[in-house]
Amino acid sequence: MHDHLLIWTLGLLAGLVATVVAAIATRVRVLPDVIDVSIILTVAGLGGLAFTTYGALRRYDPDRVARLTLAGTVGGGCLGMFILLFALATKVV
Repeated sequence: MHDHLLIWTLGLLAGLVATVVAAIATRVRVLPDVIDVSIILTVAGLGGLAFTTYGALRRYDPDRVARLTLAGTVGGGCLGMFILLFALATKVV
């Protein structure tokens, strides 16, 4: 097992991308007539989890990890909103 942070970060990023792509693909196939906004919640949760993992791997103090978690959740929610708006604008959903 590697201790280098870049390898862990790239693995986490690959997992996040795969999760978002799978969620969009599932929603498009299963619910074509309904606009499903759960992608915002999914990406917000994954963003918070990613930033928390980063803070824990860097061994930050708990207050800083809490701020990172909040930032990841808010940033992930914004990213999820942009993904949904892009999907609606390009008529994917």
